[in-house]
Amino acid sequence: MAAPTEETVARKGDQIDRLITIDFPRRGVIDLLYGAARAHHGGSLTLAAARLLHTRLSPGRVALIATGWLDRPHVSRYIAETDGPPGAAALARALHFGLGAVPLVLTEEEIVPAVTAAVQAAGLRCVEPEQAVAASASASPLHAAAVVAFPTGTVAAEAMARQLLERYDVGAFAAVEKGGRNREGRVHTSRGHDTTDVLANIDAVLAACTERGVATIGVGDGGNEIGMGTIADRLRGRLRFADDCECGCGGGVVPGRATDVVVAATVSNWGAYGIAAALAVLLEQPDLLHTPQLEEDVLRACAQAGLIDGVSGRVAPSADGLELPVHKALVTLLRAVTGVGVNSAAWT
Repeated sequence: MAAPTEETVARKGDQIDRLITIDFPRRGVIDLLYGAARAHHGGSLTLAAARLLHTRLSPGRVALIATGWLDRPHVSRYIAETDGPPGAAALARALHFGLGAVPLVLTEEEIVPAVTAAVQAAGLRCVEPEQAVAASASASPLHAAAVVAFPTGTVAAEAMARQLLERYDVGAFAAVEKGGRNREGRVHTSRGHDTTDVLANIDAVLAACTERGVATIGVGDGGNEIGMGTIADRLRGRLRFADDCECGCGGGVVPGRATDVVVAATVSNWGAYGIAAALAVLLEQPDLLHTPQLEEDVLRACAQAGLIDGVSGRVAPSADGLELPVHKALVTLLRAVTGVGVNSAAWT
C-alpha cells in the first residue's frame, strides 16, 4: 500500500481536530481556544504536535509528560480529577510503542499511585526512571514507564528539572491538563481560583526545556493550562478571567509561558488522544491509539484509585461530566480516522 500523501495526512489531521473539539458539554470555551490556536499554528494542532514528537523522539530517548490537577485542595490535597492522567497514559503508550520513547510522567506526590494506575492500565509497567531507561535497551521485552513525584516549591522544582535534563536524554516535554503559572507566578482554576501552592511546579520543567531547545507541547481545555500562554494575546479580553482572576493577583488565569505547540480540546484527555491518533496516521500504525476497551480500563483504574470527575465530583469512570460511553465512542471515531474499521477500498 502506498504511503499517504501530504494532502491525505493534512485532511486526517483536520478530522482529528474536529472530533476532539466538539462542544458536547456546551461549555462555550473550546471554539475560542481552538480558533486562537489554529490561527497561531496555521493548521491542524494535533498533527503539528505529532510531527514535532516524531522528529524529536527515537528509541531510548525520554519523553517527559506532566499531568494531574489537585482541584479540591480546600478539602484535601489527595483529591484530583480524571481529566489528565488518562490522556498522559495514552500519550505515553503511543510514544513508547510508536517511537520507542521512554515515558517519565511527572505529577504531584499525593497522586502518584493514581497516575501509576492509569499508566499501567494503558499497558506500560511502571518502574523507577533508571529502570525504565534500562528496559528500553533490554534484550527481553519490558514496556516500561516511570511516574515521578515532582515538587511544588520553586527552588526544589528548578533543581529537579535541571537534574532530569542532565541525567536523561530528553527529547520532548508534554503537559496534559496541567496548570500553568501566569505572569505573576500564580496558577488558577478556570474559575479564577488560586491553586498554586498545592500543584507541582511544572513551569520549572517547561522553562528548563525551552532553555535547552527541547520540544514542548501543552494540551488544555480551559485556557489556564500549560501551553495556553502560546496564545495569551488572543485570549486576553475574550476568555473569562483571562485578565482578572478571583485571587487578586492581577495576572488572570492565562499562563505566561509559551510552548512550541498548543493543542486545545473539549476535554484535555481528548487532546492527548488526538496527538496519538495523528502520530498513528504519520507512522501508518493505527493501533498506536488505544482501543475503546483500554479507554474503559484506564478510566476505571482512575476511579478505583480515587480520582473524581472534576465536573460532577463523583468517583466514576468519567471525565469532565461526560460519561464512559462518550469517551469510548470518541476513541472509536478517532481510530476510524486512522483507518480502523473503515473499508476505503470499497469506495474506489
